[in-house]
Amino acid sequence: MAQIDRFLRHGPAIPAHHALGLGYSLVRETWDLAADPKATKPLTEVVASARSASDAADLGRSAAASFARHGFHKPSGAWWAADERLFHRFAVRPHHGARNILLVGLGLAGLAGLSLLRRRRGASLTSGPKLASEAD
Repeated sequence: MAQIDRFLRHGPAIPAHHALGLGYSLVRETWDLAADPKATKPLTEVVASARSASDAADLGRSAAASFARHGFHKPSGAWWAADERLFHRFAVRPHHGARNILLVGLGLAGLAGLSLLRRRRGASLTSGPKLASEAD
């Protein structure tokens, strides 16, 4: 069990202040059992999204139960499963897809606005009235 426990050392994935509703996803993270999870990033796959927290947790439990070796790691709040060479963690995560898209869109709009402002300032500086020294 000590070999598998090194993959599960982290805090709970669901913050206590997150609103309830259909804002959760079930994520499967997979490592090779021989890999060091601190040095190797897991292969991450979204199994289900737009679920309630309890529905996503039920899906994670049933997915882990399909393996011969499986269990629940209480400190991390994640279901785990292992086969001969791979370790899987099924974790419920808050779904932030729409919020991330909104932030990217706002950032791009800000950059476009800044670009237009710079163009207008540059055009007004070059096309403004000529000074008396430039008129000659």
